[in-house]
Amino acid sequence: MSVQDAFATPRSSVRDVAGGSGVLTDSIVDSLSKTRPWVLFLAILGFIGAALMALGSLPMLLGSAMMGSMGGADAELGAMAGAGIMIGMGVMYLLIAVIYFMASLYLLRYAGSIKRAVESLGVADLEAALAQQASFWKLVGIMALVFIVMMIGLMVAGIGGAMFMGGAGF
Repeated sequence: MSVQDAFATPRSSVRDVAGGSGVLTDSIVDSLSKTRPWVLFLAILGFIGAALMALGSLPMLLGSAMMGSMGGADAELGAMAGAGIMIGMGVMYLLIAVIYFMASLYLLRYAGSIKRAVESLGVADLEAALAQQASFWKLVGIMALVFIVMMIGLMVAGIGGAMFMGGAGF
């Protein structure tokens, strides 16, 4: 290090993308403004889907209770198996409804954050919007991983069941 460098102005490794102004550019505002209606539309569709899934689970759960009350010795075993399947499907529908609701809530928060960012033109509001978007994509990524693991598990169980059935001479 030379003597001249010792008195040089300090430099920051942080770069302000807004050019030091702390506001959003017209291109960013235009892109956010075009994105917000679609995000809001998908959030509303998600809430409707979650409500329909939750409503669809109710007949399954109530139907399982009716199946359990059927009489007869032979019919009782079949009714219990049918009731178990109905309960399982009802619970699965409720679980899917909760996941849809959470994803839609993240999208709705993202749309609100976009609106605040476009109105204020502040970088802090844009950061909040991007944080909401990141939460949505994190949830979607976790759901995709869970789905992949479930599909692999079901394929292994299906192949194992087929081998068992083939080996047993059925």
